[in-house]
Amino acid sequence: MHSYIVNTNINDIEIQDIINISYGKKKIIIDDKLLVFLKQGREKLDANLKENKTIYGINTGFGGNADLIIPFESLDHHQSNLLDFLSAGTGDCFSDDYVRASQFIIIIALSKGWSAVRPEVIILLADHINKGIIPQIPQYGSVGASGDLVPLSYIANALCGKGTVKYNNELMDASKALQLANIDPLVLKSKEGLALVNGTRVMSAVSCITLYNFENIYNAALGAVALVVEALLASREHYDMRIHLLKNHPGQIHVADTLNNYLKKNSDIKNITSNKTYTPSADITKLEQPVQEVYSLRCAPQILGVISESIESAKVVIKREILSVNDNPLIDPYTGDALSGGNFMGNHLARTMDGIKIDMALVANHLHSLTALMMYNGFSKGLPNSLSPYPGLYQGFKGMQISQTSLVVWLRQECSPASIHSLTTEQFNQDIVSLGLHSALGAANMEKKLCDVISMTLLMACQAIDLRKLQNNNFELSDKTLKLYESIRSIVPSLQEDRRTDIDIKKISNAIYQNKLNFIK
Repeated sequence: MHSYIVNTNINDIEIQDIINISYGKKKIIIDDKLLVFLKQGREKLDANLKENKTIYGINTGFGGNADLIIPFESLDHHQSNLLDFLSAGTGDCFSDDYVRASQFIIIIALSKGWSAVRPEVIILLADHINKGIIPQIPQYGSVGASGDLVPLSYIANALCGKGTVKYNNELMDASKALQLANIDPLVLKSKEGLALVNGTRVMSAVSCITLYNFENIYNAALGAVALVVEALLASREHYDMRIHLLKNHPGQIHVADTLNNYLKKNSDIKNITSNKTYTPSADITKLEQPVQEVYSLRCAPQILGVISESIESAKVVIKREILSVNDNPLIDPYTGDALSGGNFMGNHLARTMDGIKIDMALVANHLHSLTALMMYNGFSKGLPNSLSPYPGLYQGFKGMQISQTSLVVWLRQECSPASIHSLTTEQFNQDIVSLGLHSALGAANMEKKLCDVISMTLLMACQAIDLRKLQNNNFELSDKTLKLYESIRSIVPSLQEDRRTDIDIKKISNAIYQNKLNFIK
């Protein structure tokens, strides 16, 4: 297993590092110099407490109780009690990849040295990741202000040997897992409970993994568009790069370039445009085919290109958030100054992931339009209705189209922004909340539905291509669409007589997630 070294220069981390750790592919090593730096910051806090300086959440109550002073002898218990009252989550638990990513992102935040935790806190977090201790965290409970307080309390409690965890693929008490893993439970000191639960760590983890998956399935969607262009005998002229360079949006240029790469043949790479001629006459003459395709074909770069740019912008925001110090209060490791602020607010992630949700709905809308063209012979240029080889007796892909329409409507419903639904809570202290985890988790749920929409489109496009081959023995795919088509057909065969297709959909969706199909990236 490869290792990732956490040191004082952790700003070199990339989203791919988070993904690898979320999959359990990397071990965490804490650099000794970092431990020395963390000890320095902790000593600054201890000095403040010995001088009886009042610091929020350390020797005061939490939130709306910040005007209440906690006795010095109760400071450690005050942190432990914080974890207990926050353990109020509901719903199904997060999958293992989200939890591992969250654990690692906590390490990143605390390693900045402004949270004033002892070095052993980060060492224990790394031990939990390396030895595969996965706290069971309910999905619901965060409002994204003071960070992900409720879900993060489950990770913090697991460090202390409390709650339920998964270890060696078995659910058990955290205390038993620590014993089996030969790890001592954490005994919290002042500030450490607050440092562990304050911050945007869970919403960052969910956002990071969701965006990574979305980028992959977006690439799959562009492959689906290329297959539909082939199946519908559509013009390639609309992807002439001269058109898109004049508009000059980088995402539009990217999509047009991708479609051109799919659709060109080695024998006629330069044959992007064709000449049209007609014989002048006083009478109106009807062409066999229109000179322009419908918008879902003609304007694919203009419509889907903005999503490429949105993904790149989201990467920047998510990486900044992951690398940020998002605790409160902050303890300057150089001066000892205590700074009360609000870096735990998740508004940047909330706004970003709400935008990604809209992008997902836009992709679904687009593919739904392309599917409708293939499924109705009034627009499919000669393909049988519902792509059935034997219309009437067999219904072909009629059921799949209905199911796809249902999914697209679900995606439209779910793309509503979460970040606008702020509600006052916690004694009016949290009178504005970000709902960042709502936005991130909403996008994560949508992403899985969108993948199935793309899977269906790919299957229907391949079926349309099979039928086109039966109509014309000379019909040939371009080189890269052929490779994509063949990778799909190696998993799911063509439809002849009606059969259940839910299994086919799942196979192709899994292949998309596992990068088993020949998409251009």
